[in-house]
Amino acid sequence: MFRSYIAFIITITITATATAQIDYSSDIQPIFNAECTSCHGSSGGVNLSSYSALMSSNGNNYGSSVVVAGDPESSGLVDKIEANPQFGNRMPTNGPYLSTDDINTIRQWISEGANEVPTSNTIDKQLPSSFRLIGNYPNPFNPSTNIEFEMSEPAQYTISIYSIHGQLLMEEIGFANSGVASIPIDMQYNPSGVYLYQISIFDNGTTKVIGTGRMTLIK
Repeated sequence: MFRSYIAFIITITITATATAQIDYSSDIQPIFNAECTSCHGSSGGVNLSSYSALMSSNGNNYGSSVVVAGDPESSGLVDKIEANPQFGNRMPTNGPYLSTDDINTIRQWISEGANEVPTSNTIDKQLPSSFRLIGNYPNPFNPSTNIEFEMSEPAQYTISIYSIHGQLLMEEIGFANSGVASIPIDMQYNPSGVYLYQISIFDNGTTKVIGTGRMTLIK
């Protein structure tokens, strides 16, 4: 168990900016072609040779499609390309592994809905219809990462960070407006390892957990 009261610095900024969405054919498929389709380009198992093949691929160990639109944390594809997957070895087998930028691009594409064609490239994005954890990027990271979540309306939030053993290390309470909240976290004073975090919202007199995540610090 890590020592209690591990010190780390957290700087919080709230943003509601929008950028052009990820395009599958020009941003995602080239990553698979370069790194993945030599092993996952056939008709059997997980097939990354095209959008339709990917979206119809199921992860036997995960019990669902390898891509869960809007939810990178539940997507087996993301789990397998990041460090310490739940099942088996990290992909591509024996490396070299995907770069942090490539992993973040795939994560963002899934968060945006895993569309084949971007639904919008304008900055006038609609506000989210519910509270939802997006994830933290990059992951793994050194020494900083950003925890992001969507807010359907202004509300108070609490970020709880735990050791891998479940020990609460800290809680940060703040207020975010509608849109995307992005919380940069600097963990340069913490040891390498896996940390857990939970985001909860205080809405209409009730505390609601909107998501939990796992982040890996590698020094």
